[in-house]
Amino acid sequence: MAKITLAGVDALTESGGVVTIPAAANLNLGAGAVPTAAIQDDAVTSAKLDTNIAVGGTLGVTGVTTLTGAATLSSTLAVTGTSTLTGNVTASGNLIVTGDLTVNGTTVTLDAATLVVDDKNIEMGSVASPTDATADGGGITLKGTTDKTILWENDTDSWNFNQNIETSTTTKVKQKGAFMQSSTHQALTLGY
Repeated sequence: MAKITLAGVDALTESGGVVTIPAAANLNLGAGAVPTAAIQDDAVTSAKLDTNIAVGGTLGVTGVTTLTGAATLSSTLAVTGTSTLTGNVTASGNLIVTGDLTVNGTTVTLDAATLVVDDKNIEMGSVASPTDATADGGGITLKGTTDKTILWENDTDSWNFNQNIETSTTTKVKQKGAFMQSSTHQALTLGY
């Protein structure tokens, strides 16, 4: 076994082609001390990076990635494989998910001026075994001084609006193809 000892500390030991730097040696490399070309693929394995790791460019990760604690990404993080993020994650730029996004939580909060959804069908109440009973009370709530709602009521088998519905002068409300219009005594009757 070969050794390099500095100030009484075994700074480097070599055995079987493996060079070991003990924690007590505190090896510090200056900027540019190890050029990229000098680090071959698979040169670093089973490494642990702890506290204040700054990546100035793209960080590419292949395999299982686990981040514990607060993670802030200010550049590009490319991960191939399974990633586990424990703690708060802040992305200061755009976050682009090219696959499916699954959120297993209680509340999803979107603090955005505009929500854009390409899909023309929004599915709600998607529980394991949906029924009219599980749909009861579901719908849309618009916050205002008082809530403005469109809610499904199972007892009456109908959608309930808690505000008036007003159409333009050129549109009408239909019931199975027939127009509904107001009669002289203001009751809604079927017409055409």
